Amino acid sequence: MLRPTSLAFVLAVVIVTGATPAVAQEEGTFSLDNPITAYAPSGSRQPAGAAVQALGTQVGSVRIPAIDVDHPMYAGVDLGVLSDGPGHWLGTARPGGDGNLVIAGHRTTHGAPFGDLDQLERGDLILFEGPKGIDIMYSVTETMIVTPDAIWITYDTGEDIATLFACHPKGSLRQRIVIRAKLVGDGKIA
Repeated sequence: MLRPTSLAFVLAVVIVTGATPAVAQEEGTFSLDNPITAYAPSGSRQPAGAAVQALGTQVGSVRIPAIDVDHPMYAGVDLGVLSDGPGHWLGTARPGGDGNLVIAGHRTTHGAPFGDLDQLERGDLILFEGPKGIDIMYSVTETMIVTPDAIWITYDTGEDIATLFACHPKGSLRQRIVIRAKLVGDGKIA
């Protein structure tokens, strides 16, 4: 049974309804009342009333030189959005912002932009196009394999980090590979 606090539940909701769920911050439960409202993990440091991008809007790009990724990034994590490329989990931090920037992508289909996430090593760089086209730099700190219900990967940790995730192993929905990276300095590349 899918629980409302599981990543599998979120993805099931997205597949069935095309909606991106919202979370009530106090209870950590999902609400589908407003499908355009972003998912906002419990304890999010996202400012109240922060602008929400329309699903599927290009919101920048992601570059990962170590695995030859250079791809536009879109608002949302539903399957329609991810078919175009990596998606920013709405309501999580923006590149260089306070909190956890969460990005999902495919490993085997739709160009497989995250196909080689498993090859990243500690210290590899992940670059996001941030506000006004300024690149923001993160450095890989860890790789984890988690179950599909590990929704905690989207939560704010109190640190300025990026979390990239995709299905694992390649071609399977059984687990998720998660890459964590910390913001380097102020993140801005001169």
